[in-house]
Amino acid sequence: MQQRNRRRPSRAAQLWRKGRRWALPGLCGLAGVALVACVLIFALPGGEPEPAAPSTYIPEGMLLVDDIYEGQELIPEFDLPVCQYDREKFSDNGNLVRYEDGKALAGIDVSEFQGEIDWAQVKGSGMVDFVFLRLGYRGMTQGLLVTDEAFERNFQGATEAGLPVGVYFFSQAITEAEAEAEADFVLSTLDGRKLTYPVVFDWEPPVPSEDLPAEELRAYGADGATVAKAGAAFCKRIQDSGYRPCFYSNKNMIYSFFDMDQVKEYPLWLAEYQRAPSLYYDFRLWQYSDSGSIPGIGTTVDLDICFEPY
Repeated sequence: MQQRNRRRPSRAAQLWRKGRRWALPGLCGLAGVALVACVLIFALPGGEPEPAAPSTYIPEGMLLVDDIYEGQELIPEFDLPVCQYDREKFSDNGNLVRYEDGKALAGIDVSEFQGEIDWAQVKGSGMVDFVFLRLGYRGMTQGLLVTDEAFERNFQGATEAGLPVGVYFFSQAITEAEAEAEADFVLSTLDGRKLTYPVVFDWEPPVPSEDLPAEELRAYGADGATVAKAGAAFCKRIQDSGYRPCFYSNKNMIYSFFDMDQVKEYPLWLAEYQRAPSLYYDFRLWQYSDSGSIPGIGTTVDLDICFEPY
């Protein structure tokens, strides 16, 4: 998603979001022990786990999986269901990816960075079944809560065009109390409006730059377990208010930063910019590109799939 108080994003932020910034450390060699790969086969399409070879060393609380892009990879073991999407059902035409199971839907997510949008043309293209709108964000330096300047017109335009709508909030919360305040801000802005799709907690690590050095970024160096608890607090507040919550993150943050057990009760929206997803764990929504082209939108746009429509 566009980072939420400064976008379009820097090249460094784009590289992070494409999974190149947060790399899992490799296994170090153990004296006299050969590391032998082959524990789990990623279930895309429907592979079953296989037992580890006798000489394989796997630290407690970790899994060794066969990733379709990275090869064998050590990941945290979370109490989450395993992804079961059939890899053979993914297809693309160079712009849009489809999951051909008869029920998955195509969507986009937008913010003020897309400028003026012709929502009738978006709907008429037949390429978009749902849309997420950025409702607002917390500033990365002073921490102020701000409404996206295009939210109201995008909400009106999308709903009048007949597109089902969800919203997301770009969080920089560093405590559960701050996340609850963000949820309250979202609820106040929505003011009871009906949503078909969820209210999403979108926390992304701030990336230092010349203009914004690390010491000015209030969430720089935040602890992943703490932020996951903040996400859970946000989602609970949203759910208790009658809306559907959702937690957004990318593959490498899931594997190397967040304690996903903290948010296991809530659907996951995965960001992974590939032609087929490879996350070991289950997810309901998938953001697969930030460079899509849709009639009625004059800029590039994030593209999404919802596997279990709302």
